Amino acid sequence: MRPDMSVQLYTVRDRLAADPEGTIAALAGLGFTAVEPYGLPDLPEAARAAIAAHGLATPTAHGSILSRTDETLAAASALGVRTIIEPYQDPARFADRESVAAVAAELTAAAAAAAAHGIAVGYHNHDAELRGSIDGLAPLLLLAELTDPSVVFELDAYWAAVAGVDGAAIATALGDRLVAVHVKDGDPAGGVDAQVPAGLGSVPLAAVLAAAPHARPVVEFDIVPGEGFEAIAASAGFVTALVAEEGAL
Repeated sequence: MRPDMSVQLYTVRDRLAADPEGTIAALAGLGFTAVEPYGLPDLPEAARAAIAAHGLATPTAHGSILSRTDETLAAASALGVRTIIEPYQDPARFADRESVAAVAAELTAAAAAAAAHGIAVGYHNHDAELRGSIDGLAPLLLLAELTDPSVVFELDAYWAAVAGVDGAAIATALGDRLVAVHVKDGDPAGGVDAQVPAGLGSVPLAAVLAAAPHARPVVEFDIVPGEGFEAIAASAGFVTALVAEEGAL
């Protein structure tokens, strides 16, 4: 059974900074039961309080697990996060096997530290991790090969499309280690300001999600179009329809 859908709070970062309570209330009003915080350990206390007040789960979160391990784990534990995801590394770290191996070693060490807290560690891709190949593998798949099996992954379907790779094939290759998918659509050649609600762009989201029926869908925009909440609601509706189809099969 597919996990419940989340929304990445980076999508509403400006609103969240200005009005944490109102923003979280609006997301809960759209039917979300879970959110994916970003910026741990620096998520403002007002946002944490609003998440708790509206009873929203935080199964995954983005944070500085490689550079600020102890602080990030403490913040994740306080929020009830089960998987803390490293959101970004310098593209240069995916240029050759030695560099990827260094990232893998850091993730493996962080995962060992997190295990003592009952928390898993994951990695979220952009396009650099999927461009080209090293030893016949996309750098992200080499990273998976070189990390401890306890390290998990969150596939950003939009950035996979920007890299020009088959996101569904990447999802299949990651297998059960793929725990979440960023559901994000648009024109991969048009830049993040061309993102649109899920299902209205050219990113093959249905295929990616079908390839990972065990993964949590996470609605996200880098730049949300229009008034914001309407686009988020539209993306959520797209995911809900896909999940309903899965259940009917």
